[in-house]
Amino acid sequence: MNEITIQTIDQLLISHRSTCKQADRTLHIHSNAYELMLFKSGNVDYFINDAAYHLKPGDVTFICPNDIHGFFVKDETPYERIPIHIEETFAASLCTSKTNLFACFHKLSKDGLYHLNQEQMEQYETLTNIICSCFSENCFGNDIKVKACLSLILLLVNSALPPDQISTSDISPKIIRDAIRYINDNLTSDITIQVIADSLNISRSRLSHLFKDFTGTSLWNYIIARRIQHARTLLRQGASITTACYDCGFKDYAHFVKVFSRINGISPGKYIKIMKPLQHSPENYDLKL
Repeated sequence: MNEITIQTIDQLLISHRSTCKQADRTLHIHSNAYELMLFKSGNVDYFINDAAYHLKPGDVTFICPNDIHGFFVKDETPYERIPIHIEETFAASLCTSKTNLFACFHKLSKDGLYHLNQEQMEQYETLTNIICSCFSENCFGNDIKVKACLSLILLLVNSALPPDQISTSDISPKIIRDAIRYINDNLTSDITIQVIADSLNISRSRLSHLFKDFTGTSLWNYIIARRIQHARTLLRQGASITTACYDCGFKDYAHFVKVFSRINGISPGKYIKIMKPLQHSPENYDLKL
């Protein structure tokens, strides 16, 4: 059924990747990490939560923990990118009371894509190369060098600019946008695929086919993922398991716990315990300039 998978990151993961083959459409979530990616080349569409964009060289993507996202490689054009994954507690260690280096994720990701010019792209790549070299060598002070270079990268992308309005427009087919909008507006209601199809004046089978073809996952999997995504947000904010259950659209507590545990690999209770140390994550920093 191509479920939306949950991936966890151990502190810091950085790489320079290039692939030359078309890839199946898949979506996933990083439960505990931010993801920053510089796109260099390829014929690729980028999906986050409820919108899709076509990437251009120099575009930068910002993924917060718990965001549903994926990259749709459309052909065999070389797809080159430099992704950085930063686990939340490690991210918090990079910030100060005056400088929230992750402000760009919570501000810029709401506006679609942002863009680096050629000089900024070169700076980004140089800094990531230094970090990768530090990983392969066991030299005195490399941990400090990694944090310094990572901080400079985050300062750099905080100055990124939005590209022209055309390139940031949602390229999802209208029926997909309408279906996702309906889900967002009725997430806590008793949603069924038939109800969504009826509201959009389309057959259930046709809607299901179009949604799966565009996103790589079924419409029902997306609904469940969005509900569990919302539940994780509520639990992180201090809500009880019961409150999270009913506020994210589940009608049966036992079923909610079962689905949450299956998707996340841990129960809601264990999730709350794990998230407590992250209450001081960058998203909760107040900027005092």
